[in-house]
Amino acid sequence: MATDYYQVLGVSRDAEPAEIKKAYRKLARKYHPDVNPGNADAEGRFKEIQEAYAVLSDSDKRAQYDRYGRVDGDVGPDVGGFRRPGGRRSWSDGTVHVDFGDGAGGFGGFRDLGDLFGDFFGGRGARQRPRPARGADIQAAVEIEFVDAVRGTSVTLPVQRQVQCQQCHGDGTLGGGPCPSCHGRGSVISTERLRVKIPEGIDDGKKVRVAGKGSEGRLGGGTGDLIVTVSVRPHPFFRRDGDNVRTTVPITFPEAYRGSEIEVGTVHGPVRAKLPPGTNSGRTFRLRGKGVRNARTRAYGDHLYTVEIVVPKVVSPAGEDVARRVSELYDADPRSGLPREL
Repeated sequence: MATDYYQVLGVSRDAEPAEIKKAYRKLARKYHPDVNPGNADAEGRFKEIQEAYAVLSDSDKRAQYDRYGRVDGDVGPDVGGFRRPGGRRSWSDGTVHVDFGDGAGGFGGFRDLGDLFGDFFGGRGARQRPRPARGADIQAAVEIEFVDAVRGTSVTLPVQRQVQCQQCHGDGTLGGGPCPSCHGRGSVISTERLRVKIPEGIDDGKKVRVAGKGSEGRLGGGTGDLIVTVSVRPHPFFRRDGDNVRTTVPITFPEAYRGSEIEVGTVHGPVRAKLPPGTNSGRTFRLRGKGVRNARTRAYGDHLYTVEIVVPKVVSPAGEDVARRVSELYDADPRSGLPREL
């Protein structure tokens, strides 16, 4: 049976030239060998689309095809072969060239595929063959609280993405002229509010990549990603050190001298901890597994707290008496080991 070129392009038999051209552009871009390298089915479909458009875009050939079901005296059943005296069909670099002997080339008014794909993008890059291009990544930044960085959270960000024009479906033309929505570019800028998940344990300055939320690609190229740089506001008490958390805990002289049990605040809640007798100010203790969870290994760091002996600010006779008795407990000058000069 003869090839139904209208069916090949997906248009009705009374379709206007602009509608035929638009359908051809969409299909040619989808099945072009550069977009589908090594795909024999796509290559065959592309050849069929080329042949159909070469006939239906030419008023004389279309009229002959509509009347006789064939072109230029082809009496065989294979209308798609275009067996015309002096004509030929050849393939070069995976593309199809149907020569009708009239200088038209086989691209329905386009001299080559460079002209065709250049016209897709408003004439830019004419006589060059555009290849599939991945959409650009989009950079964004967000600032979160320390507690949200430790526990994980979600944020909503306004993001501007380059997306396919919905009015012309990325074609760049509408009604035979440039698309008024995208001005012939085939794409528009879309402002969206995207919800981004911030993982538990993220550190200041780290990045979160959200796949497929960047700008859309062209000619079948993939969509770019959204990359969010995270800043963490400092906390007045907790200080991060890798996966560990550090704090300073005030204690009294009696607690340091006699030893005691104190409450230490951690990012996971309060923990009771024991101080040994004779604890010096500035000594650091470790609470294992009470730090931040590593986003990669999923293991928790530790909580490191440094004690600081607080001296009472109230001076009284009783206090002075206690201080004199405490001073008798020192068997040596605690500063005796320090250098006296540089």
